[in-house]
Amino acid sequence: MKLQDELYTVVEINDNVARIRLLPECAIYQGHFPGNPVTPGVCQVGIVEELAEKIYGFGLVLHEVKLLKYTDILRPSKEIVEVCFDKMEMDGDAVIAKGTLVSGGQIFTKFSLVFGKEA
Repeated sequence: MKLQDELYTVVEINDNVARIRLLPECAIYQGHFPGNPVTPGVCQVGIVEELAEKIYGFGLVLHEVKLLKYTDILRPSKEIVEVCFDKMEMDGDAVIAKGTLVSGGQIFTKFSLVFGKEA
């Protein structure tokens, strides 16, 4: 399932920072949790993967989670969420992505993920 335009929209992508807006009307938030929506961790990883695909221009598949730390609850709001790729590099066929999800200066998620090219 592609998350873009269902769970979030891309506001802009500049260099290694993607600015997105979470969509509170998404069905995912109805089940996670009604009246108190929380962005599931697996969806946050999916957002990172889709944005890395946009930056690199080809499909990716998650191969390894080196670090995934949720430092606060990410809720949908009118605030812009910045997906900051502090480090993005190719290592053979692997894409290594390290960074954070930030909104209003607050870090919600820290990640270090390894993706492979989609077959």
